[in-house]
Amino acid sequence: MDPKLATKISSLTRGVCHRGLHDLHRPENSLGAFANAIEQGLPFECDVHLTKDHHLLVCHDSNLLRMCGKEGIIEELTLEQIQKDYPLSDGSFPPEFGEVLRLNQGKVPMVIELKAYQDNAATLASVIVPLINEMPNVDECYVISFSADALRSARLFGVKTPVGLLVGTEAVKHADDALLREFDFLDVEVHYSLLPRFRKYRKEGGALMCWTVKSRLTYHIGKARCDALTWEEVDSAKEKNKVNSFIRGKLDPRKN
Repeated sequence: MDPKLATKISSLTRGVCHRGLHDLHRPENSLGAFANAIEQGLPFECDVHLTKDHHLLVCHDSNLLRMCGKEGIIEELTLEQIQKDYPLSDGSFPPEFGEVLRLNQGKVPMVIELKAYQDNAATLASVIVPLINEMPNVDECYVISFSADALRSARLFGVKTPVGLLVGTEAVKHADDALLREFDFLDVEVHYSLLPRFRKYRKEGGALMCWTVKSRLTYHIGKARCDALTWEEVDSAKEKNKVNSFIRGKLDPRKN
């Protein structure tokens, strides 16, 4: 836990785009979604896996079925196999992490989630940390994971960014206070920011991020309880309570 980090994280005044600024035409975690965020000057979050042949692939799920329409576990496939048989809905393929870095070139802050799979946490960290440390805006970026082992490994390999533990249902049930205070900050599911243990954590100087703001209610909860919000753009007229222009206006410091 780093008491000075809350002030730094709170500089993300426009929030963090969850899996890029995606919509009906730009799939989540695609180069199009990341380019959209960069063009609008918005920080973004991305999810990184390790392929069978040790390439870093950006995608949320280990199973490519939801995003590519075909069963396949990233960690059990080579990069060549994925780039041949697993296109996204826009015709592109899940990007390599290096492609995302070259696209961004330090223009906006990034939140990088390490998606550990089975026992590959240390290997994943060993491959990604050198790339993270070479980022031109490394001082403005953050590493997160549900896997404490992945975060410990990232530290062991000398990652230069703050590292934060993602907190969902399992962590709320089973994480003791020592674990919650082991890392530089916490990134909690937005409703959990209401719990006394996380309110106390922040009151004692801990930096608290939250995910994923998708409605007016969760916006107000997160804004009151957390130092930075991760939010999701949804381009659908059927979902009028989703963030869209409302949340983007609220997070834009030019309109505050």
